[in-house]
Amino acid sequence: MAVTTPPSPPDLPKPLTLPITQEDLGQINAYLTPLTPEEILKWAVEYLPGLFQTTAFGLTGVVAIDMLSKITTSPPPLIFLDTLYHFPETYELVEEVKRRYGVPVTVYTPAGCSSVQEFEQKHGERLWERDEASYDHIVKVRRDAVYVVPSTP
Repeated sequence: MAVTTPPSPPDLPKPLTLPITQEDLGQINAYLTPLTPEEILKWAVEYLPGLFQTTAFGLTGVVAIDMLSKITTSPPPLIFLDTLYHFPETYELVEEVKRRYGVPVTVYTPAGCSSVQEFEQKHGERLWERDEASYDHIVKVRRDAVYVVPSTP
C-alpha cells in the first residue's frame, strides 16, 4: 500500500490579506482539495479573517457547527436566512444550537417581512410555485443588508 504525503500549505500570511489573488486562490484550492472536512475547517479558522458560517440548520450545517466547536473555542458566528417557511423543528434547533454551542446567530428575513402573513400580503401566497426565481431572490438576497467584517487584532 502506497503512503501518500499530505500536501504542504501554500506560503501565505495568517490571517490572509484580502482580497486574495487568483494565483493564491489556485494554490489554496490545490492544497485544500485532498483534505478532510475537519482539516479544511481548521485551515479556514486559521487563515480567513472575519469568518462566518451560513446555515439552514440542516444536517450538514449542524455537523459543520459541531466540527468548528471542536476546532476552536470561538467558532465563527452563524448566519441564518429565515425564509419564514421553515418547519417549527428548525426554529427549535436554532435555539438548541445557540444554547449548546454558545455561538451568535444573525437571522435575516425577507426585507420588510417578519411573518408568513406579512410576506404573503406583500408577495402573494405560494410565490415559490408561481415564480421560483423571484421567491429565491426575495428570501435569500438582501440588497438592503449591511455586511460588516470585524477587524482582527
